[in-house]
Amino acid sequence: MNDVQPAAIGVDIGGTKIAAGIVTQAGDVLLPRSIPTPVMEGPEAVLDAIIGQVAALLRDVPDQPVQAVGIGTAGMVDADTGVIMHANQHLPGWAGMRLGERVQSATGLSTYVDNDVNVLAVGEGRFGSGQGFREVLYAAVGTGIGGAIVRNGDIWRGTHFGAGEIGYLVSGWDEQGRPINVEDQAGGIAMQKRYQMLAKRAEPVSLRQVAEQARAGDELAARVIREGAALLGYVLGSLIVVLDPEIVIIGGGVPTIGDLWWQPFEQALRRDGAIPTLQSVQLAPARLSTHAGLVGAAALALNAVDA
Repeated sequence: MNDVQPAAIGVDIGGTKIAAGIVTQAGDVLLPRSIPTPVMEGPEAVLDAIIGQVAALLRDVPDQPVQAVGIGTAGMVDADTGVIMHANQHLPGWAGMRLGERVQSATGLSTYVDNDVNVLAVGEGRFGSGQGFREVLYAAVGTGIGGAIVRNGDIWRGTHFGAGEIGYLVSGWDEQGRPINVEDQAGGIAMQKRYQMLAKRAEPVSLRQVAEQARAGDELAARVIREGAALLGYVLGSLIVVLDPEIVIIGGGVPTIGDLWWQPFEQALRRDGAIPTLQSVQLAPARLSTHAGLVGAAALALNAVDA
């Protein structure tokens, strides 16, 4: 009797590394690995690196049945065709790449491609905090801020495959009256830069160091984290009353700061009970952490195979 579970390969493409692994139907990760993204060598080199990772996994686990490949990548993706519609500065030349078609042709496996934050939400829905929910708002709070929206159990991508980009929501105005995106006030880089400026520190400081300073009694560091968390809470609260999801899932590195971040975030989001929708919505940290990107990408493929 063969107890080997069918699986999918998940690939997570970032500006600095490409992570890949085999993920079973139960969510177990086999042979996770990563390599530097060859950004400076151009998009064809990045594609070759992805195909090489998939081929190596298939070669290293010959007895593991693999049904499909799922890929999560930064940028705007036409999930119907697997084409990269828009890419940021971290993956120059990536726009226009027919990623799904090229990987499928090279590997012989059905290949599914989506935005990197969308696949994180898919992963949470299949294996994490989103299990059992059909209306979900997912927010990734790391160096920047991204998001994904699940409606009726499926990723809602919008007309132009750009839905969920919550980092661009306006959270204030500068001295010239120009709008400020919430990512530029509440993202990890924004908070560490604000602390560095207010503390008049010449040397760069990481958000981890800011959090350590706050725990050691630095009130300025604690205030920067509290205010960034609260600002994001207010902005997401406004989005919640529009979408009315069952649950809001928060992923990324910033929430791992703990109560110092989470408490002011939740208090601002719920607004002291003034709005019923904000009181009733469930709020949870993302359950997937290690390998979340590749697990989400594999979940994208597994969901497609199961459909």
